[in-house]
Amino acid sequence: MQKQIWDWLVMLCEEKHPRYINGKEIPNWQQGPSIVEALDHLAWKGWEIYFDPSALWRGEGKLVLRRPKG
Repeated sequence: MQKQIWDWLVMLCEEKHPRYINGKEIPNWQQGPSIVEALDHLAWKGWEIYFDPSALWRGEGKLVLRRPKG
């Protein structure tokens, strides 16, 4: 069986908005999408939550997402 290879995405969230994605700050993050809007967009692109979905209802924290390469 082949080992699955994943793309990883780390999203640091503050005040219900993504603030950093993979260590890069999002400009004008206060006017940007909400966490739920960002995750909805990423889900359409094939990403899934891998770690700490509690950031969704707390409005802050670190979300780790993954998607199969291919």
